Amino acid sequence: MTGAVTLVPAGPEDAHAIADLHVKSWRTAYRGLVPDEFLAGPVVEDRRTLWDTRLSVPDETRLLLKAVDQNDALVGFTCVLRDTEPAWGPLLDNLHVTPELKGRGIGALLFVASRAWAWAVAPGQPMHLWVIEGNEQARHFYDREHGEVVERQIVELTAGIYVPALRFVWK
Repeated sequence: MTGAVTLVPAGPEDAHAIADLHVKSWRTAYRGLVPDEFLAGPVVEDRRTLWDTRLSVPDETRLLLKAVDQNDALVGFTCVLRDTEPAWGPLLDNLHVTPELKGRGIGALLFVASRAWAWAVAPGQPMHLWVIEGNEQARHFYDREHGEVVERQIVELTAGIYVPALRFVWK
């Protein structure tokens, strides 16, 4: 499918579509890993607030790409933040693919673009991300991309929700 997918910069007009995909992804991947009552409702406002806020201001220290199909429909996105944790290099903060389209190379395409941007803006630095420890599908994906797990911590996923997570690093 990657031949039919194009990566383009996302803008403020994409905030709600990105938030909606983010919600769909979390509801699929995080079932049983975060409270069901959060996934059933508050996650929608939580992700909309994040993306409305994040996209309301241009930021040259952030990469936000959307993957669109031949009909210009959003099928995935990635967000990399250059300066969140400088000691670890750029943070791959988000990489989500429409759940029913996983396994078709979209995530790999987004990952390669994320890594290329991280390398360009922070030459010689690693790129890192946090993955919920119980998210086996994501862990397998990042293992295939040759990520190295370097630590485990309890992290705040969103306001008041803490989860065990693994930091993956690409040197």
